[in-house]
Amino acid sequence: MTAPRARWVVAAGLALLAAGCGQTAAGPGADGTPTGGGDGWRPVAESPLSPREAPLAVAVGEKVLVIGGSDGPPCPPGASCVAGPEPLGDGAAYDPAADRWEPIADAPVPISAFPETTAVVGDTVYLLSTLWAADGTGTVTTSFLAYDAAADTWTTLTPPDRGDRSSLTVSGGRVVAYSTSHESGGETIEPVDPLPADLVYDAAAGTWSALPADPLGPSYDRRLIGTDDGAVLLASALVPDPGVDPPVVHAAKLDLATGAWSELPDGDLVSAFTMRRVGDLVLSAQEGSADGGEVNNWGRDIPYAAVLDPAAGVWSELPERAEREPGDGFSVPGEVSGERTIVSGAWVLDVPTLGWSRVPDLPFEEQIQGQSAAFAGTADGGGQVFLWGGAYWPDEDWAAEGELLADGWIWTVPAPE
Repeated sequence: MTAPRARWVVAAGLALLAAGCGQTAAGPGADGTPTGGGDGWRPVAESPLSPREAPLAVAVGEKVLVIGGSDGPPCPPGASCVAGPEPLGDGAAYDPAADRWEPIADAPVPISAFPETTAVVGDTVYLLSTLWAADGTGTVTTSFLAYDAAADTWTTLTPPDRGDRSSLTVSGGRVVAYSTSHESGGETIEPVDPLPADLVYDAAAGTWSALPADPLGPSYDRRLIGTDDGAVLLASALVPDPGVDPPVVHAAKLDLATGAWSELPDGDLVSAFTMRRVGDLVLSAQEGSADGGEVNNWGRDIPYAAVLDPAAGVWSELPERAEREPGDGFSVPGEVSGERTIVSGAWVLDVPTLGWSRVPDLPFEEQIQGQSAAFAGTADGGGQVFLWGGAYWPDEDWAAEGELLADGWIWTVPAPE
C-alpha cells in the first residue's frame, strides 16, 4: 500500500507525540523552519515481513534487523484494549546500500523486545524478550537470546535475575543487565531490599556475575551506559517525595578492569533516562524543559538535555535550538544515534561540532503508532535513520479498525559542512 501521512508516532510501542518538522540536507536547520515535501527520505524496498507494529529494529554493522512485533488488531491511541495475540518471532535484514531485504531465521520464542533490552557485540545481537501472560495474572516470562547475524542462528541463553526490570548495555565488549529502577512497586515509594545487583554476562561460560555495588544507592531512572573500559551510571535518588525539590542526576564511573567506582559531579537535568553514548561523550538531546509545575515550582526551567564528558568529569549544556510549536511537523520516534550523531525527535545533533539541524518531513501526514526506528552506520562514518512498520487510522477515525503497515523509510544524515 502507499504509506500514510505521519504526524504522531510511537517508538517501540510507547506513545510519543511527534512535535517536530524537517530541515533538508541543504541547510543548517538552526532557525527551525520546516521544509516539507519529504526531502531526504526515500521509501525502502518491499519487505518479506507481514504488516505489524512495534517490531524490534536494531542495526548490526551496516544492516538493520527487524524482528518480532505484533500483527494483532492495533489499539487506538489512549484506548484500553484487551491483550493481543502472542508476538511474532520472524524477522528480516535490510541492507540500505543495496535497498534489499533478506529473511532471517525465526526466533525460538516470540519477540517482544525494545532497543533498551538489546545489546550488540560484533555480529551478535543479544536481547531480552519479555512476555506477560494474557490471562491477566501478571505472570512474566523472560527469555535471553543471542542472534548471530553472520551465521543466521539463534541461541537460547540463561536470562539474568529480575529480567523483567532489566535493560542491556555493552561494557568492555561484554553484555551487562541492569535494573532501571529500585522501586519496590508498593503503595509507598520504597526501594527493594536488598538492592538487586547489576550483572555482567560471560559469553564463554554462559553465566552471569554481579558487578561491584555502585555508590549511588537506591535510585530510579537508572541509566547504565557502557564504555570501552567500563560504564557510566546516571540516576536520580529514590526519595519519599520526588518532585518536591529540583531534580538532580547523580553520576558515577566504573573501571571494569579494577572493579572500582568513582563518583562524578551531579548533572543539572530533569532525568538521565534518555542519555546515551555518542563517541566519548554521554548525552541526551531531548527537547524541552520542566519547572515543577504550580505546586512544587522549582523557580526555574530545568532542561531534559545535557552533555557529560566522563573522562573529564564535566557537565555542559547543549547549544540552544530554535523555538518550535508542539505538533509542528514530523519527529523520529524516540532517540537513535551513531558514532557522531544523535537524532532526537525533530532534531539532529552533530556531536563533535555541537551543530543542530532538522529532520526532514516525511511525505505523509496521517498519524502512525508502533513505528520502529534505528540508526545504521555507513562506510564513510555517517549514518542513516530507518523507520518501519506501525499502524494508522484513516482520517483519524479512532472508532474504525486500524490498519497495520509493512512500509519503511530511510534518510541519510548529511555530513556536517
